[in-house]
Amino acid sequence: MTELPVWADDPGALELTEERYDELPDALRKLIEVIDGNVIRCQSGSAEHSDVARRLANHLEATKPDDPCMRVSTDVDVHFTRRKRRDGAFSFRRPDVTVYRCVERGTKLTTADALLVVEVVSPGSGYTDTVDKLAEYAYEGIAVYLIVYLDSSLYVKMIQEYRLDWAARTYRLAETHEDALLLESPYSAVVPFSRLDG
Repeated sequence: MTELPVWADDPGALELTEERYDELPDALRKLIEVIDGNVIRCQSGSAEHSDVARRLANHLEATKPDDPCMRVSTDVDVHFTRRKRRDGAFSFRRPDVTVYRCVERGTKLTTADALLVVEVVSPGSGYTDTVDKLAEYAYEGIAVYLIVYLDSSLYVKMIQEYRLDWAARTYRLAETHEDALLLESPYSAVVPFSRLDG
């Protein structure tokens, strides 16, 4: 007889509090995200996926103004604030790129600090990025969400720019960028796709 996994008898085994998450080894924490206390396993992207995210972050870092103070990071936990207040459950996502207001060193980054988040989508995947995260980031009040689509050869095909409708707490498609990202908010930046593909 096959031994059942722990969660088959105990669904709570797939739930985490923020305190339990903080106690996990870093290597394990990098493999998951948490929504409403439920563990979501994250699959690593391709080398091309990672390269596009890193290059975009580098360009955004190089073009950001000195004032107000902002940072650009890749693969950093962004803790939800509105969702947590609603039901008390722990939630966070780890966007491919995050532009955020400067926070004190060692402070957990929250959605209240995030100004722009980016997800890179490979062909045949993307439901989470184009549906779940689209709703979650909007509800959390992140002003700009970029979805970078890779084509079958893993080159940047297009970037959709969503801007928050603050009253409705939903995103509206503001622009579909082809050949170059022409960003206006949270600051001006021009990033040719050829610079992202390497």
